[in-house]
Amino acid sequence: MIYELNHVGIVVADLDRTVPFYTKLFGAREVWRASIDSVGLDIVYLQIAGSMFEFLSFRDGSREPGPDHFGYLTDDLDGDYARLIAAGYESVLEPRVSGSGVGRQAFVLDTDGTRVELLQRDLPVRFEPEEHPIVAGVDHVALLVDDLDRALAFYVDGLGMKMLRSIAIPGKGVSVTYLELGDDVLELLPRPTTGQRIEHIALRVPDADAALAHFVAEGATPDGPSRPAASGIGRIGSITDPDGVIIEVLDRPDVRTLGK
Repeated sequence: MIYELNHVGIVVADLDRTVPFYTKLFGAREVWRASIDSVGLDIVYLQIAGSMFEFLSFRDGSREPGPDHFGYLTDDLDGDYARLIAAGYESVLEPRVSGSGVGRQAFVLDTDGTRVELLQRDLPVRFEPEEHPIVAGVDHVALLVDDLDRALAFYVDGLGMKMLRSIAIPGKGVSVTYLELGDDVLELLPRPTTGQRIEHIALRVPDADAALAHFVAEGATPDGPSRPAASGIGRIGSITDPDGVIIEVLDRPDVRTLGK
């Protein structure tokens, strides 16, 4: 059974530049580091609050920097992989021992071609969350989808994610849909694109303006001033990481508690 949205995988150009960016600005902690010399790959896992991010650096620069995949934990890799393939989803990598030697992995594609990793591990790779003065937690990771119903079939029926809620965007005629599995939340945005599907990472903060001021004090440059969130709930700001990933800061309550 697939039981946790475990991490977002991001390809980076320079780990020595990206890791300090996340640790300095967001209080990220390095959990685990590995190298796979056979393919020239260096990996660093960082944890922000209770959420995991996997940063992958290909030494030959063969992969374009940016968001790469979602990683889900399963206690039955072979069974879950076979079930998804039987349902018609495309395989990228059949179950095998991970290149790092820690656990086993497989890859499939969702309905829009986003890579999804299935991981079976005996070794936990996570710290207990710590409080941070700026970042209260990771609110969600946003994914652009062509067809919401097809995406829900994959993520809810296929991966077992739970529906949290949909929030209408005033004046746009669309809603954003939130799913959860474990401690992390996926936001589905119905917005067809031929570009990058994993659009942004949103961090929940007490005050968006204070978060932007923190970035400036640390020598970083936000993307602009804060603005009302599109949903009309709270304010939002953003900063772009060294590899073009948009990190939003959002000062609204946890999406799990909205409306309660």
